[in-house]
Amino acid sequence: MGLSQLLQWNLSLFLLILFRWAGMIMLAPVFGARGVPALVKLGFAASLTVIVYPLIHATNPSIPSELLLLIAVVIKEVLVGVVIGFVIYTFTAVLQGAGQLIDFQMGFTMGAAIDPVYGVQSPMMGNFQMVLATMLLLATNAHHYLIAAMVKSYAYIPINPTNVPSDYHYYVELLVHVFSLAIQLAMPVFGALLVSDVGVGLLARTVPQLNIFAIIFPVKIAFGFIILFLSIPFWGEAVAQLFKTNMSWILELYQGWKQ
Repeated sequence: MGLSQLLQWNLSLFLLILFRWAGMIMLAPVFGARGVPALVKLGFAASLTVIVYPLIHATNPSIPSELLLLIAVVIKEVLVGVVIGFVIYTFTAVLQGAGQLIDFQMGFTMGAAIDPVYGVQSPMMGNFQMVLATMLLLATNAHHYLIAAMVKSYAYIPINPTNVPSDYHYYVELLVHVFSLAIQLAMPVFGALLVSDVGVGLLARTVPQLNIFAIIFPVKIAFGFIILFLSIPFWGEAVAQLFKTNMSWILELYQGWKQ
């Protein structure tokens, strides 16, 4: 192999690694936050590519020399990164779903705010839970596990994979798990407020002269905040378990892709 061909091969390998990391960073929590400038994201992806490059180079992956085939491989690598980033993003989806349920029960549905992480409209309690979970992840260096999981992807999904990702059953089950975990995460506040609604309904039927609905809404909000405050000591364990579950989903994706 001549010098020009060697340089072309190494540059192509660097770009393929870079595009996979860039695809993941587009969707992954913390890394893909809207407040992070695009140049910072690109620089972060390039820095990780430089670190990972010797490991991938040692495997001597097969890279086509034709331009059209190389473009096809680039698109394929971007899609690999996006799929992995989507599975990591389900961690955020669970928190936002739980916040949506809590907001619905507390009466905050009309007060949705802008998510500071992704810049889209999201529930107020979802914002609170997402910010709190992000602080916990950064404080415990859990984002290092996301990087390690991404590096592990090359052991299951090499450069220029010839097989297709997991079939649609995996993604259907993933969505079912996201909904179920969101309900479980919101159940302490949602369930307490639901029981209080039943009690208010019985009270309104027993004493119809009492205009209970004039005072129930601020009381529900106060009661919801009290339950939410009391559940904060258990929040760290819940986030840790959710993060562990998310890592298992990524491993299932890798194993299904490899088959």
